[in-house]
Amino acid sequence: MTAVRAAALAACFCGAAAPARAAEPFDGRWAADARTCASESAAASLRVHSLSLQWGDAACVVRTSYRVRDAWHIGARCWGEGAISSVPITLRMRGEHLLLGWAGAPAEELRRCR
Repeated sequence: MTAVRAAALAACFCGAAAPARAAEPFDGRWAADARTCASESAAASLRVHSLSLQWGDAACVVRTSYRVRDAWHIGARCWGEGAISSVPITLRMRGEHLLLGWAGAPAEELRRCR
């Protein structure tokens, strides 16, 4: 995730979650490269769970979602630094990589951290 997208995520705030389930391939810890995965810093990676996403100190709760083939389209309520925001997020699998689309920004390719 670029610094701009990370800053946008950090500026979000969370609300209540509605039931939704992520497909198993999306769940886990993701980062732009292996060096970032090896880092102990949670701020450098994206954590995806069936009802939430977390990037550093910022977090999002899945309020609505639906799957279309290999893509998970999410309506999320996010928080960070005292601000609240509704954010559209798309997670799409491309082979073993995750494409993260955030609030209309170009998708970023992430790799699963092991």
